[in-house]
Amino acid sequence: MGKMKKNKISYLLLDYGLLLALLLIIVVVSFISENFFSTNNMLNILRQVSVTGVMALGVSIVIIAGHMDLSIGSILSLSGVVVMTMVNDYSMDGVGVLMALGAGAAVGLINGVIIAAITGKKARTGESFIITYGMQTAIAAFTLLVTNGVYINGKGGGFHSQIGKGMWPIIIFVGMAIVFYLLMNKTPFGRTIYFIGNNEPAARMSGVNVKFYTVAIFVIAGFCAGLAGVILSSRVNAASSTAGNGMELDAIAAVVVGGTALTGGKGGIGRTVLGVVVLGVLQNALHILNVTTYPQMIIRGSIIVLAVLFDVLAGKIKEKGGKV
Repeated sequence: MGKMKKNKISYLLLDYGLLLALLLIIVVVSFISENFFSTNNMLNILRQVSVTGVMALGVSIVIIAGHMDLSIGSILSLSGVVVMTMVNDYSMDGVGVLMALGAGAAVGLINGVIIAAITGKKARTGESFIITYGMQTAIAAFTLLVTNGVYINGKGGGFHSQIGKGMWPIIIFVGMAIVFYLLMNKTPFGRTIYFIGNNEPAARMSGVNVKFYTVAIFVIAGFCAGLAGVILSSRVNAASSTAGNGMELDAIAAVVVGGTALTGGKGGIGRTVLGVVVLGVLQNALHILNVTTYPQMIIRGSIIVLAVLFDVLAGKIKEKGGKV
């Protein structure tokens, strides 16, 4: 009985450790600052993480499939520049938003086609890392050439200016999370992505069109990055070639902290959302505690490293049947 109870506790900690960490942060900081747990601050946190969260939703599917996408930060910058240019120069908010989303999906399509073409039957998914890194550099340079490195300030007042204001970023993030959760858990598409992430050679032998799914996941990631660019440009009423610099790492970090394995086949949208919220709550708490920028970076980096180590430990514990 004692052994069974110990195993049960081990599994509970593995499955709900991140949620417990979130609750612990909230409780501790709530005692220090009475404003931390206020409705306004909680909504502010969700509003702040919405851009990273939308990006994380897309890249989590890529990672579950056993791939990586480093180009999403540059796609965010590109989509922001596209929509802001259309809004400022042509007063075409709706068309600008659609073009920005299309630009993101188009870059994702290019990524997917190249990666699907070179991975072949040996399931060498590591190529996606370097391919998307190259695309990240190319798109960043292209956006820099188009803008000449100058910030594009929005004129405001139209449809686009409202997307990043008020409750809309939260509504978009939550709505996308629900759609993606259903996609990954209730449809053949989602189950196939997990199958590919767990064992791509077996998926190929089972008749799965791996190339199609490879292209699809990168199109989804590109679309999400494009949407994130639209939200961010609306929120700050500006766009630039550097707006997305480093944001791809924030999105990937949220996915990893949420418990999605970089090896593929494990994780989920719910965990990604939790990872996004945990990092958002942590950052907000550090601001409230007046922790300066560099210590914040150290703390956030340490948490990401610990999350990876915890994931490895969790895998070993489960392999041993819950024995610590």
